[in-house]
Amino acid sequence: RIALAPMVSTQSTGYRILGFLPQDMDGNRRYSKMNGITRAESYLMGFEKIGEILDYCEVFRIKVVSVYAFSIENFKRSAEEKEELFQLFEDKMTYLLKNLDNLNEKGIKIKVMGDISLFPAHLTKLMAEVQLRTAHNTEFCFNLCLSYTSREEITHSIRTVVDGVQQGSLRVTDITESLLDRCMYSEDLPPVDLLVRTSGEVRLSDYMLWQSNFAVLQFVKVMWPDFGFMHFISSLLDYQRQQPRLAEYREKYGDYLGQMRDWELRGLEERVSEGTERRQEEFVVELKKKRREMLEEFSKLEVAGA
Repeated sequence: RIALAPMVSTQSTGYRILGFLPQDMDGNRRYSKMNGITRAESYLMGFEKIGEILDYCEVFRIKVVSVYAFSIENFKRSAEEKEELFQLFEDKMTYLLKNLDNLNEKGIKIKVMGDISLFPAHLTKLMAEVQLRTAHNTEFCFNLCLSYTSREEITHSIRTVVDGVQQGSLRVTDITESLLDRCMYSEDLPPVDLLVRTSGEVRLSDYMLWQSNFAVLQFVKVMWPDFGFMHFISSLLDYQRQQPRLAEYREKYGDYLGQMRDWELRGLEERVSEGTERRQEEFVVELKKKRREMLEEFSKLEVAGA
């Protein structure tokens, strides 16, 4: 997986996940002032850039792309700024729904990572509909991080597992790193291989921290709307140069850490709980069912004026 800013993650035959972390809202303000355009125009250019990047990913057969488009922290912004973004989200989701035939023909799955219930009802409804109507596709996954922070995602995963223990579906000894991973919003997506942050900022901004433990990090000084094909190629080449060392590190530490039980690390005597794998699998299957049912409920929300 490769991550870039804006946040984008991708998976392919050669690259597991590509992630983009675009500039944040302050970066959009700077870009609009530097180029004599409105803030809304800057946001629109950022979304159009995503489409361009997806075209590049198709050429290189990258199968999963994730983009960080709206943080939970962004809800603290002014009403005017949020309205500009919400209108843009509405336009893009409506466009996707109008082009479902094309999406399904190409096998494109749209996934939204984050707590979409925090958005106005009409946006929550649109986001749920897009996900439900492309959920069966398997050729390509576009993963859009909206109303998202990594800390909230990790907290949500832990709370989900704790609920499972309290309800009797899991035992404490069933809690493993692998189970927490499957309870994340990213679910069965592979980890990030390359994370690219644009705009010159050298920080991850609470983006896919759990999934990026073995990722190659690249910080690019160019602003997101100006991130072009040569920057994209440079990012992939940088990953290729570091990939052998990354693969060696994963082979040396990844499997070991992934298979270690949490209770082993804590020194508990009971290392293997009878029926752990069965309970974990049943819990994850039920969790996916509940998440789909939640999307179905969201898709039926009554919207004023609709």
